[in-house]
Amino acid sequence: MSKFEKPQKGNPYRLSVEQHTFPSKSIARFAGPDGRVQLHAQSAGSTRRAKPTDPIFCTRRAWDHGTEAGFTKRIEDRFQRLAESIIDDQALGFDREQTHTISSFYALWLARSEIREQPGDGLLMHGLLPGVALSKEKEERLEKTGYAFARGLQIPNRVLNGLRIRALVMRYLRENRFAEWGVVHASSGEFLVPDWPVYQFVPIKPTLALAKPAMNQTLDRNAVGLVNKQLRSVSRRYFFGKDLAACP
Repeated sequence: MSKFEKPQKGNPYRLSVEQHTFPSKSIARFAGPDGRVQLHAQSAGSTRRAKPTDPIFCTRRAWDHGTEAGFTKRIEDRFQRLAESIIDDQALGFDREQTHTISSFYALWLARSEIREQPGDGLLMHGLLPGVALSKEKEERLEKTGYAFARGLQIPNRVLNGLRIRALVMRYLRENRFAEWGVVHASSGEFLVPDWPVYQFVPIKPTLALAKPAMNQTLDRNAVGLVNKQLRSVSRRYFFGKDLAACP
């Protein structure tokens, strides 16, 4: 795994460092009265309360600031607006634009999770003359404004990962042009949230999720338990919920 590269002292350009794989706003919808979710750590086999800003939900500067503040933020913002309308029962069926919004968000979650597990080590370009050496100040100024850069013949890993996120999202959208997402309610029990979104299932709040392919439906406790069993089985580092005792 590549080492986290710290920004300049004081981070003068306010470059993104702690980067969520699943957005803090989405995590917060599962929080209890204390503002925390209940998290199960797979390696330790233990549970604890965790804030949406807890470092376990983040990777550290795995992709560039321009990707975080631009491309991914636009996807997140569109999805969060749609999620609120779904919670308010204002969106029970999805048009083409809304479907694109959901698919983009799911693809982003999956892409970030893949990069968290396999961040890469940068790219050495052969057969080219090295470019002008840049100071850290110049690099950060370029990154802040969304520009890519190289260090001699080496492209920094976070720059590559920013391009990788875009490519993975676009590939998913191409391969799923006719996606159909459904709204899934839990009549009893609650959904948990995995850290590895292998299944095309996007929890929105403890009793509400989006699934593909699926029609709008309501699941009883047994069905919710089957869903959660699958989500637990693919979680690599952790899974969480509002109250894991309520997640059969």
